[in-house]
Amino acid sequence: MANRKGNIVGDGRTEGPPREVLLRGLSILENLNHRAVSSVEQLAGSTGLPKATVVRMLNMLVSAGYVQRLPYRRGYVLDESVLTLSSGYRSHDLIVQIAKPLLSAFTARTRWPLSLATLDRTMMRVRVGTLQESPFATETDMSRLARRLPMLSSALGLAYLGFCPDDERETLVTQLSALKRRTDAHMAAIRSLPGLVARIRAAGYAVSPPEADNAAVGLAVPVLQGNRVLACISLRYLARAMTVSEAASRHLEALHTMAGAIAEASFRNR
Repeated sequence: MANRKGNIVGDGRTEGPPREVLLRGLSILENLNHRAVSSVEQLAGSTGLPKATVVRMLNMLVSAGYVQRLPYRRGYVLDESVLTLSSGYRSHDLIVQIAKPLLSAFTARTRWPLSLATLDRTMMRVRVGTLQESPFATETDMSRLARRLPMLSSALGLAYLGFCPDDERETLVTQLSALKRRTDAHMAAIRSLPGLVARIRAAGYAVSPPEADNAAVGLAVPVLQGNRVLACISLRYLARAMTVSEAASRHLEALHTMAGAIAEASFRNR
């Protein structure tokens, strides 16, 4: 049954305008996608919604076939109907289409997840990745799917800054310096960038600064077409599993080969 505003009431009761109900449901689905199994408490914490609202939204999604409730209160998982949500989507970005099977093949072989990102103004936007295909992807990384990442504190952003043309880097630095929410740490990172760029170019890769809330480290390389950076690829690995030098020794050659293959295929098919 619906009230005068068209909102669902009764057993699947929700409150607020239809737009808010829709966005809450999408938020629940997005966060269910970040874990194998989610509890009401976890979903409330990650979405910022009250537990009662989360329960009501879950009940609606279960009845619609998008979510499955596990027995014995073990939690909630996505159900098969979510597959219909993406069945009509086609990416028109050639580099994403080319990269996806190559990234998946790498993760199938090594089990480590990869992400590919492109420049989005003064940030990097993750366009495609294999976090869901890896048993080693952290929960923090999963929450970053399709998110915009800061250039100065991500391996993807630092790799872009390290290998883009000098004039493009100068423009980006000017824009980064003018950001309204810049902090002392942000400005210090900009001041140290010239020396960091030299080290990145000499090494052939960039590494993400350590994060207190994430056990994963990023090691990123550019996808270069001439002197233009088309995208960057980041290997996400656990710091306790190997050092930066070990990660580079084991995987850097394969990452550069993959980046070269993506750039070549992009050039042939443009």
